[in-house]
Amino acid sequence: MREIQELIDKTKFELTEQYPFLEEWQVSFDNAKRRAGVCKVLTKEISLSKHHISSNPIDVIKDTILHEFAHAIAYEVYSESGHGFRWKEIAIRLGAIPRARGRFNIPTAPWVLVHACSETSIINPISERFRINKKIKNYFLIGRPETKGQLFFLKQIEYQQYKLGLLDKNRLKLVQ
Repeated sequence: MREIQELIDKTKFELTEQYPFLEEWQVSFDNAKRRAGVCKVLTKEISLSKHHISSNPIDVIKDTILHEFAHAIAYEVYSESGHGFRWKEIAIRLGAIPRARGRFNIPTAPWVLVHACSETSIINPISERFRINKKIKNYFLIGRPETKGQLFFLKQIEYQQYKLGLLDKNRLKLVQ
């Protein structure tokens, strides 16, 4: 983590020479699992995911840092947020890859939200989840109220075994 902090400090110092307003910006770390970083323009904060940092090579992390600083600069100079034309120009100038979603590793979610159809006994995956929602029995799939009570969480490893035919449906530990 020290190496990353040094990279952030060096990058910010170099950019501040050309963009002095970046001195007011803070860089912090968070526990996000599905995104690499975020630029919070109202609080002048760039936050990087600890999971992103621990799961990716230094060149990918550097690209994320430059990507987020490009957002800060686009906001300060043009009052623009998002991944528009001016942000892309700035990202290219800074040496970042100008795209909204990068290619990077994210941790595997420990749970899979599944629909266990009561009529067909088929288990369909809905999405991967990092946390269990204790009220899932009260929810249903959008536009399908008949699925209320049929949504469950299944451990990722059990779902993978089930999908490969290594674990019978009756042995699954569905959590609701």
